[in-house]
Amino acid sequence: MSAGERYVRYRAPAEDRQTMCVPPWDQVGALLDANLAKRASLTVEVQGRALDDLALVARREVLAQALAYTRGYADIRNPAFDAPLIITGHQPELVHPGVWLKDFAAARIAGQAGGTALSLIIDSDLCRSPSIRVPTGALEQPRVENVAYDEVVAQMPLEERRIVDPRTWETFGTRVAKTVEPFVTSPLVSEWWPSYACTGGPKNVGLSIAQARHRLELEWGIRNLNLPQSCVCQTSSFRWFAVHLLSHAGRFRDAYNDALGEYRRVHRLRSRAQPLPDLTSAEGFQETPFWIWTVADPQRRALFAKRQPRAIELTDKAGFERLLPLAPEDEVSRAIEALAEWESQGIKIRTRALITTMFARLVLADLFIHGIGGAKYDQVTDGICQRFFGVQPPDHLTLSGTLKLPIARTALPGSRQYLQQEIRRLEFHPETEVGRLTLGASEQAAVNELVARKLTWVRTPKTQTNASQRHQQIVEANEALQGWLVARRLELDSTLAETTQYLRASQLLESREYPFCLFPQEHLRKFLLDF
Repeated sequence: MSAGERYVRYRAPAEDRQTMCVPPWDQVGALLDANLAKRASLTVEVQGRALDDLALVARREVLAQALAYTRGYADIRNPAFDAPLIITGHQPELVHPGVWLKDFAAARIAGQAGGTALSLIIDSDLCRSPSIRVPTGALEQPRVENVAYDEVVAQMPLEERRIVDPRTWETFGTRVAKTVEPFVTSPLVSEWWPSYACTGGPKNVGLSIAQARHRLELEWGIRNLNLPQSCVCQTSSFRWFAVHLLSHAGRFRDAYNDALGEYRRVHRLRSRAQPLPDLTSAEGFQETPFWIWTVADPQRRALFAKRQPRAIELTDKAGFERLLPLAPEDEVSRAIEALAEWESQGIKIRTRALITTMFARLVLADLFIHGIGGAKYDQVTDGICQRFFGVQPPDHLTLSGTLKLPIARTALPGSRQYLQQEIRRLEFHPETEVGRLTLGASEQAAVNELVARKLTWVRTPKTQTNASQRHQQIVEANEALQGWLVARRLELDSTLAETTQYLRASQLLESREYPFCLFPQEHLRKFLLDF
């Protein structure tokens, strides 16, 4: 298989209530079976430890943490520790329904396989803007307003982002419902937000949203476990995996950059920042695929590593400098203890995007479900795993859907392409239209004379000698005939303006990106449960 053949080009569904699933849904069972067989045959060592041994411990650690976390706000049954594990994940934001669909797919697959579904809350990403885009205005000229659920503050990881303005948070549902009221009269947010997001939950912005959404899933019969990615990063099994990457930071950097380079070549990307920047190297330090920050200074920075004889020297090049011990007689356990101690001191080491899914796919999941964006970038992860570990991780499922707001509209006034063609016909071939007119004798004679003159020149072969005159005579005849076509031209121009405005409004009103909380509950529920 060539490099280009390894990359699937995903396309978001265009039509309302349409879903995209790669591979097709009826092949998901076979995909899971193939992944289970592949996992059993992976012979990889991670810092001297067999991958299957690490995976066994990791799954038990993560599932135990997920059970404890979820039981903090919901009654949930014990997970099946030895059954297939289906994982998906996303940032704890007010996402569009096509993203939320992954949680429902995970639940369905786990139910069919007798396994467990786990949704990871990716809280190492930045909280960029505490607001959502809401359509409002009139059908003919809609607009989008940003409605905030908290005050804007300095960007920081979602793990650290607490609710700053309780009043803005508490009134969010009412303000959104009022804004979207011209188009949606009973949005989910009007009841869901005060009932689920404002009832004494965590003061963290992301976790409050994630828990409110999960509690609604549970009400609808979806029994997934939830767990913040930050909790995964605090397990001993994850730290073992991280120590392995830090110990081989130079080799990992080469594999990472080489996989990115191949991706750019296949997709003809010139920017070295796309799809992600390369990992850098300077003064013996290798940039690693981890973020680091502290509770006191929650600005995430790249973590750099330099291997020393008995330790790994770590720095963020902004003040943090520590040695991670790697004594030959007890190589990994002391490093894991040190990482746990640093965590207790408020030092956070967290995964970047590709390593989040690398650990989930290679160590934890029997099947990982991506959306379009994650699937596109995770093709790079496949290349890294092949180069660094010498294996391909179990394959993932890619799923997305499109649900449009249920906004009633009149029919499209006309086809924009047809109207433009008609206007062009009037300008350059007016003789085809004037023949349909009912005219008086004198007007008809004048029209006939102009049409005959034009056709005479049209039928005259063009030469170097007559080219200019021929062109001028045809243009003059076309312009003269326009006087009888004013009414038709005004009609076409008016309809084209209406159609153009309609299409502009449609682009805004029919976007698939609006958050799930803007939809009526039953409309949303049917899409998510019956896809």
